[in-house]
Amino acid sequence: MLKQWGRIWAIGFVLWTVLAFLSAAGAHVYTASMGSPESWAQLLAWNVTISFVWSLLTPPVYALARRFTFDRSSWKLALPLHLAASAVLTLAGAALIVSLYPLVTWTKETHAPFLAHTFSRALMDFQRYWYVLLITQAIGYYGKYRERELQSSQLEAQLAYAQLEVLKIQLEPHFLFNTLNSIAALTRNDGPAAEHMTLQLADLLRLSLDAVGVHEVPLSRELTFLQKYVDIQQTRFRDRLRVEMDIQPHTRSALVPNLILQPLVENAIRHGIGPRLAPGWIRISTRQVFDELWMEISDNGQGLTHHRGGIPPEGVGLRNTRARLQQLYNHDHRMTLEDQLGGGCVVKIHIPFRESSEEVVTTDVHSSVA
Repeated sequence: MLKQWGRIWAIGFVLWTVLAFLSAAGAHVYTASMGSPESWAQLLAWNVTISFVWSLLTPPVYALARRFTFDRSSWKLALPLHLAASAVLTLAGAALIVSLYPLVTWTKETHAPFLAHTFSRALMDFQRYWYVLLITQAIGYYGKYRERELQSSQLEAQLAYAQLEVLKIQLEPHFLFNTLNSIAALTRNDGPAAEHMTLQLADLLRLSLDAVGVHEVPLSRELTFLQKYVDIQQTRFRDRLRVEMDIQPHTRSALVPNLILQPLVENAIRHGIGPRLAPGWIRISTRQVFDELWMEISDNGQGLTHHRGGIPPEGVGLRNTRARLQQLYNHDHRMTLEDQLGGGCVVKIHIPFRESSEEVVTTDVHSSVA
């Protein structure tokens, strides 16, 4: 408390002293223009005395201004209280200033009676109380505004985080159920393959648990997770599925949304490669274009417009991918789905290129996984 009052006193002393210099200079110039200049030293001594007294009064005025604010609910109490306080403190300050007057004036002149001089000084200084009050109120309102802004931004961040968590929670069971269905289908015809897929799924879930609560990861980690998923699918499709990766080496350190590639590859397998009798391929490529990371997932499957004569509705994976991109990057991203000229579909995602501080695994993901 004493430390805060000392700081308020120091700030008040500096400001009141600056005002004292300006007032003394103004009075000296004015009296000089009238042909009877007053002593600059005496004017300065008098105004500095007034400033010193008001620097002592500034901390209690500041404390009253902070305690009794002009809020909608409290102004009826604050207004009469500040009127009374301003009258009392201004009179007390004026009495002290007038008491010091003989000590800081050395010109011979007739002094006004003490009471008359005190009331005259109080009327001139009454505004000083309200200067301190208004400045304190303005600082308080600004502080409350910044606090509300901070709380609002924190709430928005918490809401965005909660929404991302909901989307991720929706996505992971969706992927898990599809994989378990694949394992169930294999158990009827190929026990060893089903067992192998189960073990791969365990590895995949372990990687997923390591990233709980993380919404952006280095691309290298995302590719490791994707490789596990691709291995599971290739156990199921065997020679009918080929996955190619064209990854610019320096993009491996770029931050990408956690679990961004797997649902897109799953969508390509399910709607593009799955319905085909002939073997199919999926290509994942990444590159940096200026300050953006461009990711593409393409396939040679049926394409969009060949889905029963029209564009298929977006499933859980695509909807959640769009929603997560919106939550993470707002309007600073782009995601498009379109048919390729030679057949098949391509998903293009552009996001800001930001590098991770994590150490990036340098082991190469196979450029072509048969």
